Amino acid sequence: MPLLVTLLATSAGSFAAADPPVQTVDRPTTAWHDGALQTNPAALVTRSDLVQEGPAWRAYQAMPLGNGVLGAAVWAEKGFSAQLNRVDTFPELKSAGRLVVPGLDPLMRASDYTGRLALYDGQLVQRGGGMSARSYVRADADQFVLEVSGADPSKPQTADLKLWAGRTPTAVGSGAVAALAETFHDAASGSVTGAVAALTARARDVSASVVDPLTVRLTFRPNADGTFRLIVGVPSYKGGDVATAARRAVVDAHSNHLEWWHAFWAKAAPMRITSADGTGEYVENLRTLQLYTMAASMRSSVPSTHGAVVRMFSSAKDQADWAQDSYWHFNLRMLVSANLGAGIGEFNSPYFRFYLDRAVLMKKWTQDHWIGGRGLCVPEFLRYDGTGDGCDNIAEPSWVKRILTSGPELVNNIWQQYRYTGDRALLDRGYPLMRDVAEFYLSALTPDADGYLHPEHVNALEVQWDTNDATPDLAAMRVIFPIVADLASARGDAALAGQLRSAVGKLPPFRTVQRGGEEVLAWSGTDEAAHNTQNPEMEALWPWGLFDETSSLLQATYRQRVYPQDKDWGMDTTWAARLGLADEVKRLLLKGIQDFQIFPNGFTVHRTGREPVRQQSFYNEWGGVVTTGLQEALVQSYDGVVHVAPAWPADWDVAGSVQIEGGHRISTEVRDGVVSLVGIQAGSRETLHVRNPWPGQRVRVIDSSGRTIVASTSADVVTVPVLPEHSYVVERVAVPLSSFAFAPLTGEPASAVKRVGTRMLGVPASEPPLLSSRVTVRTPDKLSNLVKAQAGAEIYVDRSYKIADLPAELMGQAMVPGSNDDSKATGPGDYLTLSLTGPATVYVAFDPRGENDWWPAWLNTFTRTSETVGTTDQRLILFKRDVPAGELALGANSGITGKGNSSYITFVTPR
Repeated sequence: MPLLVTLLATSAGSFAAADPPVQTVDRPTTAWHDGALQTNPAALVTRSDLVQEGPAWRAYQAMPLGNGVLGAAVWAEKGFSAQLNRVDTFPELKSAGRLVVPGLDPLMRASDYTGRLALYDGQLVQRGGGMSARSYVRADADQFVLEVSGADPSKPQTADLKLWAGRTPTAVGSGAVAALAETFHDAASGSVTGAVAALTARARDVSASVVDPLTVRLTFRPNADGTFRLIVGVPSYKGGDVATAARRAVVDAHSNHLEWWHAFWAKAAPMRITSADGTGEYVENLRTLQLYTMAASMRSSVPSTHGAVVRMFSSAKDQADWAQDSYWHFNLRMLVSANLGAGIGEFNSPYFRFYLDRAVLMKKWTQDHWIGGRGLCVPEFLRYDGTGDGCDNIAEPSWVKRILTSGPELVNNIWQQYRYTGDRALLDRGYPLMRDVAEFYLSALTPDADGYLHPEHVNALEVQWDTNDATPDLAAMRVIFPIVADLASARGDAALAGQLRSAVGKLPPFRTVQRGGEEVLAWSGTDEAAHNTQNPEMEALWPWGLFDETSSLLQATYRQRVYPQDKDWGMDTTWAARLGLADEVKRLLLKGIQDFQIFPNGFTVHRTGREPVRQQSFYNEWGGVVTTGLQEALVQSYDGVVHVAPAWPADWDVAGSVQIEGGHRISTEVRDGVVSLVGIQAGSRETLHVRNPWPGQRVRVIDSSGRTIVASTSADVVTVPVLPEHSYVVERVAVPLSSFAFAPLTGEPASAVKRVGTRMLGVPASEPPLLSSRVTVRTPDKLSNLVKAQAGAEIYVDRSYKIADLPAELMGQAMVPGSNDDSKATGPGDYLTLSLTGPATVYVAFDPRGENDWWPAWLNTFTRTSETVGTTDQRLILFKRDVPAGELALGANSGITGKGNSSYITFVTPR
C-alpha cells in the first residue's frame, strides 16, 4: 500500500466574488469545474441552519455554541440564558455557571421574532421588536460573547452569572468585572481542576456586585446607540486570586472567529441532498450539524463526549448521564470515522491525544490486571487519569472487564488517520502503542491441539462476558497484525514482524451458526447468553472490513442480526451500505431519526421511548452514525477499490465529496439514481482502482487539462494512476464532462423548521412563559416559569402530559406546573413558595389515587371543590383556598414516605 506523501489543503473549490461563469443552456449540469467540485460554502451550509420560528423557551431546545474547549447552551428562559461548560472540569465536568440577561425578554416575546443557529458563522442570531442579539463562543479564545443592538439607551440592564444549590464558588464583584470561581479536587487521582466565569460589559456605567454566594451581577446602561456587548471569559482555574484571574479572562482582544469558521467549512467535504419528500434534506442537515458539532467540541486534549453525552453543550446544570470522568471507546469510534470521511480528520486529535498521553499508564494497568499479559491492553472504559475498567482477567467477568478490541480499534484508527491525512508524526508517536497492543494480543492467544491460536476468556463486546474466539477479536487480529508487522519491519523489528505474520495464519476460522434458517457468523466460539444489545458478528464488516457486498454469509448475517439498530450507537447504516443495500440505508436513517433524535437541536438520546422534557443529556454519537453511513453509501474504498454510490438511495439526489485513504477526495453527483461523473482530487502518488459506476458502459479518465489518462474501456474496475495535487475525472465516453453545463454547488438559507415524521430540526413557535403581575414563584427555581392555563398546556416541567379540560374560572390564569420527579417528596414544608402582590384564590389539583393514602396534611388547609382538571395523565381533583397578599408556602406532594403518584399543579386567580 503506497504511503501518503501529501494532502490537499482544501476540500473543493469555493468561490465568492469571482465565480466561474455559469452556463445556462438547457442541458445536464455539474458542479465539477477546474479540477474540483465548486461550492459556495456559505450558501451550502446555511441550508442546514437551525431556524427558530419562536424562541427556545425550554432548556431542552437550547442551541449549542462552542470552540472545542468551552461550550454554551443558549435558550430564552428569563429573557436570555446561556449555560457555560468547559470540557476539562474533571472529575464531574461541572458547569462554570449560567448567564441570565432579563433585558432581552422583549426581543424574545416580539411578534416579529426570528432566530437561527448560523452554522457557517458559528453564531446564534436572534431579532425581534427592533432588537437583535448575536451570541457565540469565540473560536480563538475561551470567551462567550453576546452582542445586542436596539436596546433602550435610557433603561438600565442587568446580567447575572449564577450557580445552584450544591455548588461552593468564590464570588467576586469589583469595578466592571463580576466572577464566580470554583475548583474541584479528585480524591482518586489527586488532580485539581476548575474554572472561572468572569463577566464584563462594553456599555455605560458598568458596575459589578455580589448578589448572594451563588450569584454575581453586572448593572449597566446600553451605549447611546442602543448597543451593548457582554463578555464572559471562562478559562481553566486551579486556584489563586480570583479577581486577577477574572480580569485576565475578559480581555477583549481582536477576534478571528468568523475567519476560523469560514476556513473550516471551506475545507470540510460538502454534501447536498435533495428529495421530493424532504427526507434527503433532513439527513443532509444532520450531517452538517455533526460536522459543526465536531468543530465546536473537539479541540481540547481530551474528547468532548463521555458515553456519547456531549456535556459541554448541556443546559441541565450539573446533571449528566453516565460517568463524566471516563470514556467508553465504543462511543467514540463512529466520530473518528465520520471525521475522516468528511475531510476534517484534525478533529480526531483529542481522541488520539487522550489515549497516547496515557499509554504508559495503560501499560502499567495491563501488567497489574491481566495475568500473563505482555505489552498494552486499552481498557474499553478509561478514566481521564489513566485508570480503567477493563483488560482485567483477575476480576470476575462483567460488562467491559475482558473487552480487548478497543486496543486494536485504536491501532487501526491511528493507521487510518495516517492514511487519510498523511500525519507521519502521529504514526511515529503511535507506533510504540501499536506495537504493544499487538504484543498483548500475542500473549493472550492460547495454542490448542487443533493447531490454532485461540483468544480465551474474553468478552465479545458487552454481549458475551467470558467466551472464546470472539468474532471482533479474530477480525481485529486479521487486520492489525499485518499492519503492525509491516511497520515493525520498516523499523528493524524483524522478530515481532515474523511473530505477527505467523500468528495470522494460525487464527481460527470464524464460527458460523444457524439463525432464522440461514447460516450466519456467530458472536464467538460459544453460545453464552447476551448481556447487551450489540451485534458482535457484524464487526467483521465494519470496522474491520473483512467482507463485502458479494458475501452471501454476511448478507445473511445482516438479515438475521439479533439486535437491529435498537441503540443510537448501532452502525447498521454503514453495514447496510457496505452490503450495497440502498433501501436499507434510507430506512435505517429515517427510523433512527424517529427513535433517537428527540431534540430540536439535532442531538439524540441513547435508546427509544424517551421524551425531551425527561431526558437532560444531549447525545451526539448518532450524528457520527449518520455521517459515516451517508459517506459510505456515497463512496467506499475500504476493500482497495473505490466504489461510487454503491448504496445511495435512488430517490435522493446528491452532490458531494468523500475523503478516502491516500488523502484523495472523491466527488460525484447522482441524479435519479444515475452517477453523472466521478471527480478525483489526488492527495498522494498512488494507483487507484475505481469500479465502473456505469456497468457495461465505456469510460475514460481525463485530467484537469483534458488530457486522457486512461483510454476508453468498459472494464468493471478502472486502474487510475494519480499524482498529488492533480485532479482527474472518470467520465462516460457517451456522456463526457464537456456535455455538462457548469452549475456550482450552492443553496438557499433554511427558512423554516424541518420535519420528518414527529421529529424536527429547529424550534417552532410556542406559548411563552406567562408574565403575571399577581404571582411569582420564589422556590423552587425549576417551577419558576408560569404557564398560561389552557387546553394543551403542559402541566409538568419533566413530563409531556397536557391539560385536556379545566373549569372556566381557571382558563387563561396563571398555572405553576408541577414536577413529577418530586411526586414522592415529603418535604420541605415550603416546597413551593409563591409571592402574591394582592389577594388571590389559589387552587391545587391533586391525583385522586392519593386520597386516604398519601395526600399530605397541608392539603387540609384547602377546601375540596366539585370540579376537576382533565389531563392526558390523570383527572385531578381541584382544591382551593383564599389567601391575602404576601408569601404563601405550600408543602411537598406526599405525606407518606415512599408513596405518591402524579404531582400536584397550582393555579392562581385574582380575588
